[in-house]
Amino acid sequence: MGRSTPIEPLSQPLTDGVVAVRLRRPPDLRAIEAASHDPDTVRWLDDPPMDEAARSTSLSRIEEAWRTGRAAPLVIADALTDEPVGIINLQFRDDDVATVAYSVFPARRGHGIAPRAVRLLTGWALNELGLRQLLLEADEGNTASVRVAEKCGFRRIGSRVEESGDGSRTLVVFACTEG
Repeated sequence: MGRSTPIEPLSQPLTDGVVAVRLRRPPDLRAIEAASHDPDTVRWLDDPPMDEAARSTSLSRIEEAWRTGRAAPLVIADALTDEPVGIINLQFRDDDVATVAYSVFPARRGHGIAPRAVRLLTGWALNELGLRQLLLEADEGNTASVRVAEKCGFRRIGSRVEESGDGSRTLVVFACTEG
């Protein structure tokens, strides 16, 4: 799945003065790797924790995702210090629809970072990229992510069960069509 054309990477960060959504850079990778081992991150996200091999190929995989139109992987940064505080991605289903995925690093959770970043990304995706719809899926037990979706104007449109090797989980599916 993905777009039929490459995605033009951001020429400058998206910012609201508190957080910035920007391209990932080599100095961000250590913080991303450390956060990927956090128990809550492991619990809620599908990706395995980053190891040395994944870190060493991370930037080339990111470039390929943009070039192939599969995804737009970005970092959430503090707008004043530029310190990475989380990650956020668009994962394209086709030319008109993408899924939003994000994670805020453990030390910065509970400070309203995720809603700010999701709003910035949503505006860019719908207004600049011309997407018709954004989807956001959250485990029904992940109250914080469900609240982020609701705060950002995503509407609940259903749920789906996802099977995995260690059982199943129910994902709440949200959609947004306005930036």
